Amino acid sequence: MQIHRVRGRDLRDALRRAGEQFGAAALLLSHEVLPDGDVMVAVADPARTLATRGEPAKPARSTGLDDVERALVRSGCSREWIDAALAHVEQSGARGAYALDAAAAWVGGRVAVAPSPRLPARDAATNNQPCVLAFVGPTGVGKTTTLAKIASRMARVGRRVSLVSMDTQRPGAVEQLAAHAQAMQAPLQVAANGAELARILALSGGRDCVLIDTTGRSPRDAQALAELTSSLAQTRASLSTYLVLSAGASAAALAEAQRGFAPTKPDAWIVTKLDETRAPAPVLEAAARAKAPLAFLCDGPDIDAHLERASAERFADLFLRGRLA
Repeated sequence: MQIHRVRGRDLRDALRRAGEQFGAAALLLSHEVLPDGDVMVAVADPARTLATRGEPAKPARSTGLDDVERALVRSGCSREWIDAALAHVEQSGARGAYALDAAAAWVGGRVAVAPSPRLPARDAATNNQPCVLAFVGPTGVGKTTTLAKIASRMARVGRRVSLVSMDTQRPGAVEQLAAHAQAMQAPLQVAANGAELARILALSGGRDCVLIDTTGRSPRDAQALAELTSSLAQTRASLSTYLVLSAGASAAALAEAQRGFAPTKPDAWIVTKLDETRAPAPVLEAAARAKAPLAFLCDGPDIDAHLERASAERFADLFLRGRLA
């Protein structure tokens, strides 16, 4: 509350002067008669008073909440999400620097974490059923690079991986994946349709994991998405599907991608291009609303480095710092 003192010849004159300076709603707090006979009044400036004209005063904000709000605003959080986070921190009683810790625990726990791919036991027979992972998503989100990152990590720990490209329409797509396959000494095959994909998978006994790169599709291309869904359904394999989405996509684009690729029944999402934005909150909020678990986070193009398993701690970093630690 901002308090001002105004002097007048008498009480009426002092109140008149206070009204002229601070408005008729100025709140009289006290008055006193000075030795020379003048009157001094103390008034509250209504523009800076939390409770004016009979309105209830708003409680003072706890220390640390401003820091939490600034961090969430910077990362692109929605107002609804920010208000919910602030309410949780306020209710928790956390103050000062601990407010950020309370916020981190809350936002980190809002998004589900997908389990790791279920690979066969290392001593499995050579005709074991491999783990099959299919990567779907809009054009340009980094499906091929993400697939290569995951395959490379598996290969480095001695897993037998093979790659399949269904991206036969984009110029250079097969060649790009072939270069990655050669670097990790993994076989690569090309499937133009669901029947060819099913045949390839039927002959993949002995592999630990088969990773399928699909053609990027527009979420609005219903026919192409129906064909993709049909192709994946013909595999007759235990298939896990990852929806790959860019961290820089708008909330509207993310919602459209979620609806468009829903027929492929994604088991989890992968978030890419975290290095290209400092406002990744929309994609995390979208995952939370869709109840879609996140499996991996990608924050750069390096095949051997820029891949992280999703976790509550990493979600908190993205919400509050805008990047992975």
